[in-house]
Amino acid sequence: SLCTRAILTVRDLLASKRSSAVKFVAADAPVVVAAQQLTNNRETALIVKDPSTRRVVGLLTQGDIVRCLASRLTAENMSLQTLPSEAAVGWDDEPADPALGMVSWDVPVSCIMTPTEKIVYLTPGDTIDEARDLLATCGKRHIPVLDGSSFLGVISPMTVLRCLSPAGGRSAKDAFVTTVMPRRGVPQTTQIDQPAEGEEAQQRLAITPAVCNLPHPHKGTAGEDAYLLGPQLVGVADGVGSWWEGGIDPAGEDAYLLGPQLVGVADGVGSWWEGGIDPAVYAQALMHASAGECAERARSGAEQRPRKVLEAAWRATRRARVLGSATICLVALHPSKPELIAANIGDSGFLLLRPAHTASPRLGTLGVAAQGAAPSSPEADGQARYSVAFRSPQQLRSFNAPFQLGLAPDSPEEGGDDRFETPQDAALVRVPIEEGDVVVLATDGLFDNVGEEEVIAVVEASEGEGAQQLATRLAHRAQELSLAREVDSPFAVLAKENDILWGGGRPDDITVVAFRVAQRGAAGSTAVPLASGPGALPESTRLGLESSGRGDAAAREGWDIGFTERAAEANWD
Repeated sequence: SLCTRAILTVRDLLASKRSSAVKFVAADAPVVVAAQQLTNNRETALIVKDPSTRRVVGLLTQGDIVRCLASRLTAENMSLQTLPSEAAVGWDDEPADPALGMVSWDVPVSCIMTPTEKIVYLTPGDTIDEARDLLATCGKRHIPVLDGSSFLGVISPMTVLRCLSPAGGRSAKDAFVTTVMPRRGVPQTTQIDQPAEGEEAQQRLAITPAVCNLPHPHKGTAGEDAYLLGPQLVGVADGVGSWWEGGIDPAGEDAYLLGPQLVGVADGVGSWWEGGIDPAVYAQALMHASAGECAERARSGAEQRPRKVLEAAWRATRRARVLGSATICLVALHPSKPELIAANIGDSGFLLLRPAHTASPRLGTLGVAAQGAAPSSPEADGQARYSVAFRSPQQLRSFNAPFQLGLAPDSPEEGGDDRFETPQDAALVRVPIEEGDVVVLATDGLFDNVGEEEVIAVVEASEGEGAQQLATRLAHRAQELSLAREVDSPFAVLAKENDILWGGGRPDDITVVAFRVAQRGAAGSTAVPLASGPGALPESTRLGLESSGRGDAAAREGWDIGFTERAAEANWD
């Protein structure tokens, strides 16, 4: 390796690469040219430039090219074809880009690249630890290095690994013989470990989530948050709350949905009140539409994948022209593996807490330990203490401006709206879990007011109690701290770091979903009945969602009948 552990900057990471030259591709170049450049230069990403101005306009990765090809493969013969215009649709169910109708290889790079406004970057003076943290937190595999207005190169996880891997004083031949050769070649008898034909893999773990939903203390009886609850999938969404300033009497912007397979919370963005729009409706609609998608997937036997559910719910709200916006987080128990799968848009999220005496180094796809997450020692009396085994990543455009799904009155009938994100922007997470783990899924009303140490303290104080008591304790503690003025909340600390004068807590709607991971069939691991609230969707919104194919009626039918029967056959409870 060209690096040692004494070298800790991104500049050194770039110096350790095989080539220090910056690789570019023109924005109007066809995908085939970009693919050839990646192959010939043995690169995994290219910086995209405007050929007329030489201005950097985006970043192209191998994944972008694969997605381009996959979206234009015909199911009949799996050959690359020219798609008819009516079949070529984007995330908006509308024609996606000027490349429609083109063969995949002819699509311009500009149509599939990541534009500059969505690129995160490093600087040469950043440390290797900062580079690793950024790779983990943003979920990107390629991050450009920017020095002023000049691009110096692209950093990937492999760049970091090569730099941190010590040479050990061995020759190149010795390193290959001892490291590569013993692990080269898969035995011809290797098989995929999967159930026999007709036999389904069984999930041995179970979750029984519970929810506590508290409205903004200065509002009415409900809030902008919404949630979705079930024994295998949980989610939260956070609506943007500034809409209540428009003079409409707010009942709150939160909503929730409880069911035996999917749990969700959504936090409506409250600023929609300024335009005369109830921000609770969008969050509620997301949860109702998610329920409808879960019902459809249960009937067809498909897995409850958070990303798929999120995409279907978002599409349904767009078809129904539901106005508003929300942050959302969905978390599912893998159907057969001891894992949680999550999809998150914005600043809702979850913490995975693990008893210290069972603390394991296993982590999710982010691949780094949480800062300050070192296991704590059990108390002298034997009571288990917890540590943060995993925290989900958050997404912000700027301080207090989270990513959000949404639709505005002036949003175009066709195409996207740059003011909002799409499910394609969701942070996707897989994280291993163990029996005894505690998961706290919540909107920012909890995390803005309650630090992680305080969350752990509440979890420890509720040891031996059920999930409902834990969720209630956490939500009420968050509301108590949101009204405090003598101690700065996590939100206040971040505000001051961003030159914003704020002290004490931050009153907000609060939705907390909590559950403990247990063995399937253990006491307390029973299926959660379908429930939604607070309140009901406006009749026009409900009818719009149902006509789009993802409504509350479909959810009740699918869960009460289809999934209940399958759940009983699987003996999940």
